[in-house]
Amino acid sequence: MLFTIDKTRCKRDGLCASVCPAGCIVFEEGGLPEPHEKKYLYCLECGHCMAVCPAEAIRLDRFKAGSTPLDRALRPEPEQIEQFLRGRRSVRAFRDRPVERETVEGLLRTAEYCPSGHNARPTRWSVALGTDKVAEIADAVAEWMREEIEADTPLASALHLPGIVRVWDLGVDMICRNAPALAVAWGPKKGITPREDAVVAVTYLELAANAHGLGACWCGYALIAAANSPVIAKRLGAEGDARVYGALMLGHPAVRNQAIPPRPEPGVTWL
Repeated sequence: MLFTIDKTRCKRDGLCASVCPAGCIVFEEGGLPEPHEKKYLYCLECGHCMAVCPAEAIRLDRFKAGSTPLDRALRPEPEQIEQFLRGRRSVRAFRDRPVERETVEGLLRTAEYCPSGHNARPTRWSVALGTDKVAEIADAVAEWMREEIEADTPLASALHLPGIVRVWDLGVDMICRNAPALAVAWGPKKGITPREDAVVAVTYLELAANAHGLGACWCGYALIAAANSPVIAKRLGAEGDARVYGALMLGHPAVRNQAIPPRPEPGVTWL
């Protein structure tokens, strides 16, 4: 009905019930966990119950597979995490080398583990793989830019679109930067937190890509074009009530960074 318990493995410690955010699990000391007669319907499918169980004794029936044990030996030290995060850079120059589809698929599977409001996970992806496919999107965005320039809209001036189109016509891509891959995150207009969910998902994707030696950068022009043009939004996979919330260029960096530049002290108000 909600989960399956391996009675031979369950330690009867109630940990699964204690971490369930929706109170779907009932536990009485010495007994086995049971689904709450009413609240089980509100299961978020977050898997907290599976993650906390030291005996791997519980499996949500909605999942085909069981949990994967954490390898504590792979846990990085705080200094490693700090360098990883501080050393992340937006990469806009890529080597002429393709990004394998299997690599992107693996990165997207990792991004699926990002936080999401009510664990709704509404984010969906469209991926252009190969410089030719990405160039087609850049060309479509350039055509949208021409329309904005011709109409003399505020966006045309604010985003310096005449200059972007001018160099595009000269063969210089400042839209998608000749990236070999472009991952677009889109989702519903309405929901719990669809925009926030997508932004976090793209951030997870960027960090996962960095860990695999890939460079990444938000594709702002594609994102803005999709927000202002239903044609571009549809081209990127978002139709009807769907909205594009993020676009990330991916590729092998043309250069490797050697240092971490300084940053100002964070602005903090202690409450």
